[in-house]
Amino acid sequence: MSLSNEEKNAAYEKLTPQRKQLVDKVMDNLEKGNLFWMQGWVSSGAPESAITGKKYRGINNLFLSLIAMSENYGDNRWATFKQMEEKGWTFKKDEEGNSLAKGKGASIEYYEMRDKETKRRFDRSVLDGMTANEQQEYMDKNVYWLRKFYRVFNCSLMDGVPVKEKPQIDVNDRNDRAEAILDYWDKNEAKIVYGGSRAFYRTDTDEVHLPERADFKSMQEFYSTALHEIGHSTGHESRLNRDLSGRFGSEDYAMEELRAEIASIFMEQDLEIEPSEGRLQNNAAYIQSWKEEIKENPNALFTAITDADKIAKYVSGKEQVYRQTKDIQFYAIVEETNAYSEQVYKCCICDEEGRVKPLINYGFADRDALEKEIDKIKELDLWKDKTFEEVSIDELKEKGATGKVEQEKSSEYIRPSELVATEVAARALPVSMDGRGKASLTRMSDRETLERAEKHFGTDAKFSDLYNGKTVLGSEEKSEYALMLRLALFCGNDKEQLLRLFKSSGQFRDEKPNAYYMKMAENGLKFIADKRSAFGGANEAGGFTKGKVGINSKR
Repeated sequence: MSLSNEEKNAAYEKLTPQRKQLVDKVMDNLEKGNLFWMQGWVSSGAPESAITGKKYRGINNLFLSLIAMSENYGDNRWATFKQMEEKGWTFKKDEEGNSLAKGKGASIEYYEMRDKETKRRFDRSVLDGMTANEQQEYMDKNVYWLRKFYRVFNCSLMDGVPVKEKPQIDVNDRNDRAEAILDYWDKNEAKIVYGGSRAFYRTDTDEVHLPERADFKSMQEFYSTALHEIGHSTGHESRLNRDLSGRFGSEDYAMEELRAEIASIFMEQDLEIEPSEGRLQNNAAYIQSWKEEIKENPNALFTAITDADKIAKYVSGKEQVYRQTKDIQFYAIVEETNAYSEQVYKCCICDEEGRVKPLINYGFADRDALEKEIDKIKELDLWKDKTFEEVSIDELKEKGATGKVEQEKSSEYIRPSELVATEVAARALPVSMDGRGKASLTRMSDRETLERAEKHFGTDAKFSDLYNGKTVLGSEEKSEYALMLRLALFCGNDKEQLLRLFKSSGQFRDEKPNAYYMKMAENGLKFIADKRSAFGGANEAGGFTKGKVGINSKR
């Protein structure tokens, strides 16, 4: 029952000054919001013609958008039956051979200008040369508008329609804690189902439904939507047991939406997920339906906040339990200056003896490059069942001292960096040689040296594979050093030339500091010099005798 203005004012006046201020700010935000919710994903988007790509406007836009959401279409393109035939597209059929499009056509309005005399479509070229006033006068006398209706079908119902490219999101924006919540929820609470164009919680099956990740504008939008729907799922009788029976448009439905939205905001704050611009816009639009409820009863806002806090705490508690059951891999990122006065970043972990060891054998020129490499490592088979958590180097040392592995040690300890390198190598993608190779060498002497090496190793497939960036020897580092040694055979003691040749190869990685390769070049030249000295000084141009001594020898 609606309250009178006097009753509304009385409810408002009972609030504390702080609560009055909060209600005022929320109401001001609501008044500036949009009436229609802007989805955080892009798979459906604004409806458009599959033929011209033009967006539908006004009533047609709203009508087709509502149909797409209700039918869970994952495509925003529409076409008439005639347009389908012209393109050679056909309707999909079910297992019994019946068309999936039966009864699925949507009627849209189209207005067309007609000539009053001919009754044909008006040709605007007759207006050429007229002034604006003359054009308007002619139009009023000779032109009328004809409203036409067309039946269109969504492209999700069709076969043969070209796949529409979707914008790619930055997967580097993954949030480890949010991923842990999603993983736990899917395995232990409400199953998460991906696909379609809608996000919702289904009460009868206890399922959270989300569009595919790639359909979202950003990872932030994905997490916001996922956490909102997880918030709804906490109302299940086996969890916080809220009444979720409210129908769309009802007071109960509006309050549940408010709870879930505020809860998702609380959870995002806790997870340190930065709100996107779209997210901030959505908040105002999303809660338009709550304006009247808050006007009627200002305390409704605070009831929703209290409930939202319970939801956020419940989910956070489950996350903590889940993380405790998983093997947590602590790591620290340290910044240091190497022997060449370069600033580098390294990732360290504790080994099974509690000692701080590098996760990756080399430093990175900048922190972003290192963090991207760590993200790749998290997906490797060796580490995928672990929860990664960054700590300070002091905390890492402390955890290493107190959290030594109690299980029986392996007979031969393998360094984490070696394990990582091996797995990275196994999954390595082909290296692009754009801007590399012999053609990239600007000095004739460098080209001649490389040609001598190619001629010498002409029958050795390893040299060609190594030079083209393939991981031949089990790990990235071993392959780098193997190529460096082979090139060093022909460079005398010229470290600068050796580095130029190496940088022209596919083994060179821009994200590694120069000092890393300088040290490797020094070691390579020293190794070759020592071998030459030990075996009587082999010919520099010819290298060593393959198979007896030298870089291919097992002696």
